[in-house]
Amino acid sequence: MKTFIQLIILFNSSFLFAQSYTLTGEVMEQNKALPYVDITLSNQDTIINLTTDEFGKFAIEAKKNTYKFEINYFEEIVFQKDIQLNNSIDLGKIEIKTSTNLKEVVVGAEKKIMERKIDRFVFNVENSTSAAGGTAMDVLRVTPGLNVTNDNIAVSGKNSVMVLIDDKPTYMSQTDLVNYLESMSASDISKIEVITTPPAKYEAEGNSGIVNIVTKKIKNNSWNSTVGASYTRSKRNTERYNAAYNLQKDKWTIQTSLNAGDRRFLRTWNNELFFSDARRHNISYTDYINKYLGGRFSVDYKLTDKWTIGSKFSFNNSKYNSENPQEMFFKNLANEVYQTNKGNSFENGKTNQSLVNLYSEFALDSLGKKISFDADYANYSSPMNRTYATNSYKNDQLIEDSFFGGKSNLNNRIENFSSKIDVELPLTNFNWSFGAKFSQSKSNNLVEAYKADENYNYTFDENLSNLFKYKENNEAIYLNGSKKFGEKWQMQAGLRLEATQTEGFSRENNQTNKTDYIKLFPSFYLLHTFDKNKSLGINYSRRINRPNYESLNPFRMIQNEYVYNEGNPFLKPAFTHNLELTFTYKKFDTRLYYSSLRDGVNQASIIDENTKHNTFVWMNFVDSDSFGLSQNMTINPTKWWSSVTTFEVSYSSSNVAISSKRFKGWSSSLFSTNDFTLNQQKTMFINLIYFQNFGETFQNYKLKPYARFNLSFKYLMLDKKLELSLNATDIFKAQEYLSQNNNGIVQTFANVWDSQSIRIGLNYKFGSNKLSVKNRETGNQDEVNRM
Repeated sequence: MKTFIQLIILFNSSFLFAQSYTLTGEVMEQNKALPYVDITLSNQDTIINLTTDEFGKFAIEAKKNTYKFEINYFEEIVFQKDIQLNNSIDLGKIEIKTSTNLKEVVVGAEKKIMERKIDRFVFNVENSTSAAGGTAMDVLRVTPGLNVTNDNIAVSGKNSVMVLIDDKPTYMSQTDLVNYLESMSASDISKIEVITTPPAKYEAEGNSGIVNIVTKKIKNNSWNSTVGASYTRSKRNTERYNAAYNLQKDKWTIQTSLNAGDRRFLRTWNNELFFSDARRHNISYTDYINKYLGGRFSVDYKLTDKWTIGSKFSFNNSKYNSENPQEMFFKNLANEVYQTNKGNSFENGKTNQSLVNLYSEFALDSLGKKISFDADYANYSSPMNRTYATNSYKNDQLIEDSFFGGKSNLNNRIENFSSKIDVELPLTNFNWSFGAKFSQSKSNNLVEAYKADENYNYTFDENLSNLFKYKENNEAIYLNGSKKFGEKWQMQAGLRLEATQTEGFSRENNQTNKTDYIKLFPSFYLLHTFDKNKSLGINYSRRINRPNYESLNPFRMIQNEYVYNEGNPFLKPAFTHNLELTFTYKKFDTRLYYSSLRDGVNQASIIDENTKHNTFVWMNFVDSDSFGLSQNMTINPTKWWSSVTTFEVSYSSSNVAISSKRFKGWSSSLFSTNDFTLNQQKTMFINLIYFQNFGETFQNYKLKPYARFNLSFKYLMLDKKLELSLNATDIFKAQEYLSQNNNGIVQTFANVWDSQSIRIGLNYKFGSNKLSVKNRETGNQDEVNRM
């Protein structure tokens, strides 16, 4: 690793000290700065494009040569000059004349709704009707390539997703993240970046896509605030409250948000096992309530024009209770019930999560060269108590000594510290970036289990109690480079090296397991742009999926007398190779992909036909190959109707360790979201979402077809500051039916989620903007990364 770091430093040093000069100046109109004007410096070998900043200034770095310098205003050349660049030149103030007076009007430079960049797909929110009121979740629901159902965010063709805000991790659970995004106004979002093949800058962990929510820069010397509330009625009632406050004053930028509420649902779980000599049918219910409170506070301070420091603190606390009554029917082959188990279980617990971030960003020049440093500390704890009891009956008569009961006290604590440094070096011919990261995680999992008799007298159970300690260190370095070849071709390549050391200790087994490995993760991208409406690209990356802390804990968790969950301290990381071909034409975006997974980690269902016990054990039990097609289409059939539709079809072939059979099959789905503007003032909107799963095959599971319809209405009042929304989800009450094959033993799941609901919400946004000059928004609008 030491040699690798030295090579990176030596390699980049040659570019740092390459001979180049700077051309600077300031574009003026009637002695006033003209921001966001296009600048071009070119000759036969080089083309450099950029825009002036908010003060009309520009700075271009280029090698010694002769160039043509041009200023373009709305595709019209308003200034032109030949430049002999033998040393750094300051052109001073350049006075031009335009046909548009920026003092009187706001110029709206039209952005393309969809853009295909070399390593990501970009959805420009500002040109979508979703930006007219609504929340960040509303924006994600209409983003091409994303499927958002039941408050679950997914990238097409990916089994998980990582959500970033301004290129920073959120470190939130799915529920906490949804609560936060519901408190973020859609009008504060500039664009959504969907990254299906993450470059070397990002961690190699997980075969997941990345969704980066890029927010707008807060205007200087201004503040804004948002307050809101919603009420949801399904089988249970849910309430949500949110508030946010943002301030930019001189060198200070402060952002705060708070969300709280009660989340409740009632779900039905229907599970059947088909043995060779019998059937086991289990019906259970989950009646759940979660009271939560979360918040974020961040402050940035600009020490100088080039150096900014900042800090962020966030927390998410919740308390929950759950009741889980269940009935289990044992049937013979004639479908006659010969035994019934009736039971109930209760859970109550809480989760506490806090995160502290410190960061520093230093600009080396005005051309984009910068160094950034981040240090993060995260703390998570989740104590939980669970009691359970079951009795068995035959012909409605209690079977003697059939009582099965107990309780468990669990406490899971996780601490993580990480620090990283990133360097970006845009040069004349290449753009280079490199960096390093160190991360250390510690996890303590304590389980105290007790057996119960019929009188609920508890005795300590050593066999089901355990203390599991786990520590993981991860060190990473990366190098990434990109280059444009003329106006048509662009290439990017990266290499990330990650070293991992783990140690897991089980007190009851007196067993320690250690691992130590170093892996390389390459990434490559090639993009050809035919014209502004058409491009073709190919990309490749290798990913790793490390076992989570829960899966490594070897203790057994009792669900009922016949169903257990177990961890596995011998799990290995899984590796995935991803290859994609992308094609964008106007408002159509096509993605062909191939994925190869080895040593995939999941919960394997181990079934004992003699005892009828079912144990879910974490295992490296699947090797899978899949390929698919994802087609996105964004169209505007009329001025008042915009539509985003995604169709996906894929084929997978999997070897599963617990079965001698290779599982193959097709999967397909359709997702369509449609926005209708009901009046010319653009204050009334209707949104219709249709999701159709045509059937799905993955590993040894098969999912039957189902469909969901969502309908929402949005009304903006008081100069579009007050938003009233009405939402109806899963109008026709879809049911998911899943089946699994384990060496001839078929297991089915027919689950009814509490997803059919009606929600009413109010959001009010207000603030003060003291700026006297309005800046036009263009495709090159300045944005900052902030926590």
